[in-house]
Amino acid sequence: MLLGHLEGFLNYCRTKVRLGVVEAVNGNIKAMVCRGRGQKNLHYLLLKAERMAATKTEFLVSRKAA
Repeated sequence: MLLGHLEGFLNYCRTKVRLGVVEAVNGNIKAMVCRGRGQKNLHYLLLKAERMAATKTEFLVSRKAA
């Protein structure tokens, strides 16, 4: 069972991507799919996700000053 995921384990050791970042990206993509902003196919969805990651403007939250 673990041997089937060996390549994924090795990739994690090489790149050291934090799991919090991965979960944030997954959450943003799930939110984008739920909003249904006209994703006609998988290519368009991936293009929107790439744009969102590059510009970081899709999910900005403004905070009120105390």
